[in-house]
Amino acid sequence: MVVELRDRGFIPPVFTPFNDDLTINYSLIPKYAKYLADNGAKTVLVGGTTGEHMALSVADRKRIVDTWIKEGSKVGLRISAQVGGAPAADVLELASYFEKSGVTFLLVLPELYFKPTTVEGLVSYVELVAKAAPSLPILYYHIPKNTNLVFNMPEFIRQATARIPNFRGIKFTSYDLMEGAQALRASRPDQEVFLGPDSLIAPAALLGITSNIGTAFNLFPQLEHELLAAVQNNNVARARELQEKLSVAIEAHACEGPWVPVMKAGMEIVTGLKFGPPALPQKPISAESRQRITTKLRGLGLLK
Repeated sequence: MVVELRDRGFIPPVFTPFNDDLTINYSLIPKYAKYLADNGAKTVLVGGTTGEHMALSVADRKRIVDTWIKEGSKVGLRISAQVGGAPAADVLELASYFEKSGVTFLLVLPELYFKPTTVEGLVSYVELVAKAAPSLPILYYHIPKNTNLVFNMPEFIRQATARIPNFRGIKFTSYDLMEGAQALRASRPDQEVFLGPDSLIAPAALLGITSNIGTAFNLFPQLEHELLAAVQNNNVARARELQEKLSVAIEAHACEGPWVPVMKAGMEIVTGLKFGPPALPQKPISAESRQRITTKLRGLGLLK
């Protein structure tokens, strides 16, 4: 069986909207899906760090992905899903379920408590997940800041490629672009390295990493499209200007608290859609923090 990775380019990892009582606000997903499609998204990732699925039950994770598949189909969005961040039995259940649901590829975090201690051990874990969904492309989610796993990604890619027929790449959420370039070199043409940090889009693109799964696309899709176009058109001055604008906008959020609460607040500020609080145990940011973010984004010309 040939397993093809069709989805490349900018893929926003979507937020999970919550009501104030921390129940999931499914009614917002149709508006959210339309907003992303209208702004050029072709595929979205459900269940990543941005989506907080590591804090949710298996039943909720299934229903959220199912809702995205239903609503995404109405606006031409393909749906991918992250299945890790849970006990192995739950991860395998999610992988098997999503293979039948209509997602286009799976992303998987490593086991987060009983962690792999070698590259071979990590490959074995990803292989286990891949076998639960053999008809889907499988990608590994490399985010060492959160997982504390710092294995060499080029070596991981080589070993995973040799052992896993449906292995199709990684999400590289690291600031080590030397390793990122080496990972790209170690990949086959039918595999992909998706960049995580939005603040590195321009330099990563110069190294050949032109696909991205980054939170900031949700907030600033047109800015990111213009940035990548500037790089591809060899307009270095324009690319630098746009990357600086995007980086400053991200920094305006990051200084106000943890990543998901601040970016979720920023999404409300930019779009006017209500995404609600983060999942427990995280807390919403203060009204003062929201105001500071608003002021900075207005100063950058990023608010309508």
